[in-house]
Amino acid sequence: MTKRLYVFALAAGKAGTFSAAGHRIEFVKADAVYAAVERLETAPAVSEAALRAQHDIVARIAAKVDAILPARFGSLVDTEELERVVALRRQAIRDALDLVRGRAQMTVRLFEAEAAVPLAHAATAARSGTEYLQARREAAAGRALPLSVAEITAAVKDIVAAERSEPGQGRVAATIYHLVDRAAVDQYKKRLAGIPPRPDPQMISVSGPWPPYAFVPELWP
Repeated sequence: MTKRLYVFALAAGKAGTFSAAGHRIEFVKADAVYAAVERLETAPAVSEAALRAQHDIVARIAAKVDAILPARFGSLVDTEELERVVALRRQAIRDALDLVRGRAQMTVRLFEAEAAVPLAHAATAARSGTEYLQARREAAAGRALPLSVAEITAAVKDIVAAERSEPGQGRVAATIYHLVDRAAVDQYKKRLAGIPPRPDPQMISVSGPWPPYAFVPELWP
């Protein structure tokens, strides 16, 4: 049996081994937490299909445990390296798991009528998960958050445990990530649906609940 582990997520607890889209997912102990992994020799190449498959698997894992920290795409390590990474970042991992326990991520995107900046092509050519995320950050650099972000934040501030926001790219003016108790997801959606339309040509799109991708500390060196 190979010792290489493709890590989909870290979790506070474990679930039984299961299969998803041809992938065999198991939970292995790593220091004080568990890692949801698949035993592979090489990481998958970056593609829309591979990213979509990973998202679906992480969602399946999130449905089985109470607290999950999704790993970035391409996280292939051996057993010793996994133990070392988790031990090195033990406190940050524990704090993050406490934050996301029993909660889910909601994602809000503000769309403009026409593209304000060209879409980035570098992300589609990225060779790793790290390069993909870096390309997206560079594409958004220098774009200010619209005033609508403050209005959205105010509408749900009492039911949101944590928030992240970032400028968008192309037609997306901004993206807001909220961490919400799973039991409060319907209330959250109703609050945002009740925001009056603004005079500027922006459309709000709300999606989720998702695993808490935006609330994971940097784990891998």
